[in-house]
Amino acid sequence: MEKIKQLQQDFATFMAETDFNGQPAELYEPISYTILQSGKRLRPMLCLLANEMFGGNTEEALWPALALETFHNFTLIHDDIMDQASLRRGKPTVYQKWNPNIAILSGDAMLAMAFQFALKAKNGTQVAQLLGKVAREVCEGQQLDLNYETQKTVGIDDYLEMIRLKTAVLLATALQMGATVAGANDIDIQHLYDFGIAMGMSFQLQDDILDLYSDVEVFGKRHGGDIADNKKTYLYLKALELASEKDRKRLEYLFSLRMDHDEEEKIEEVKALYDRLNVKEMVEKVIGEYEQIAIKHLDAINLPKERKIHISTYAELLSGRKK
Repeated sequence: MEKIKQLQQDFATFMAETDFNGQPAELYEPISYTILQSGKRLRPMLCLLANEMFGGNTEEALWPALALETFHNFTLIHDDIMDQASLRRGKPTVYQKWNPNIAILSGDAMLAMAFQFALKAKNGTQVAQLLGKVAREVCEGQQLDLNYETQKTVGIDDYLEMIRLKTAVLLATALQMGATVAGANDIDIQHLYDFGIAMGMSFQLQDDILDLYSDVEVFGKRHGGDIADNKKTYLYLKALELASEKDRKRLEYLFSLRMDHDEEEKIEEVKALYDRLNVKEMVEKVIGEYEQIAIKHLDAINLPKERKIHISTYAELLSGRKK
């Protein structure tokens, strides 16, 4: 834990020393507002931990870590516009605090900054190429997510592929970047990437559960937002699969309603149906299966067990998260 805390402090210091300001102020103030909020810093931490695991220099991994955090926050600004989300980390979203046009431009500027930071890495061209690849994949995942909101039939496999692209690949790439900067070999990097994919799948499925079954004060987002937005999460798709014809038709009807319907009433009715079908427990089982896949790939990395302890500890912390 001490090493994890030290890397968190190293990154916090590095971020504090980075100048995110500029003119016009309307463009840069939302950037500082977003990136300096107290988020989990999950992606930079994975980058730094992977670098440390392979004996890399922490200072050389700070720029790719910052590139990842900046890119991730860019996606959040644009996601919030598309989802019409009012809260992010318990605070007003950028488009709500300013306006959608400013949010779009500030997000665009953050994307450009992310590539500038990536290019400052020791092997910056390679890091920037990894960032470019994952940026396209995240956009593909986001488009699938948007498609599924109106697409009548979505399979569980379709959903899993969407969250792989939208969430898991960025976590896996964070690990890949850190290991690359440290000079790890291709086989170990692939195992670490696959570890990140499995961990990312587990992370997003846990997010689906937390959206409905967590305290909004802790989670930092509105309660039941996925249901209100008619998001076809694993919970919803598994419920459709298990429901009686009557319950299935009711669920499909509820997910056809738009925002003029009583949001809280809709959320509570869907939650009651999920509870009756035990879908939360079924999703938790799938999460456990992905965690086992992650462990298998971490074990396959050709390093002594003690070199993997910090990443293993961090992954365990994420699996037990409440937000």
